[in-house]
Amino acid sequence: MDIRILGAGDEALLVDAVTLTDEGPISHQAATRHLADPDLVNVVAIEDGVVAGFIYGHVLRRFEAVSLFIYSVDVDEAFQRRGLAKAMLARLRDLGATGRWDEMFVFTNASNTPAMALYASAGGHRPNPDDVMFDFD
Repeated sequence: MDIRILGAGDEALLVDAVTLTDEGPISHQAATRHLADPDLVNVVAIEDGVVAGFIYGHVLRRFEAVSLFIYSVDVDEAFQRRGLAKAMLARLRDLGATGRWDEMFVFTNASNTPAMALYASAGGHRPNPDDVMFDFD
């Protein structure tokens, strides 16, 4: 398994990775623009020569801290339960430890049992069990 932070020149990997999400597909040009933005962070897990997992997030700069908001965590069904998502989260934690951000966070639903187990096993903690999120159109 190869865990890789994507950068310029990795457009083909990003195009492949987006197919794992509920978004996309994206064009090569969109991938180039996405990878050029330093506040968009992308990590993939490559197994057997294919993109098997993908996490992307946004760097959020606040007055008191810089955070990585993990927007999407996806692993191809054929590669699930092999530790790919946990390894990608660990790679992001390592990148944050270099000073890129102070903390990482992700939203999920309490009813999403696999996600709850993944985030807890990867070292995440739930600081406020009553957090509520509002969407605005």
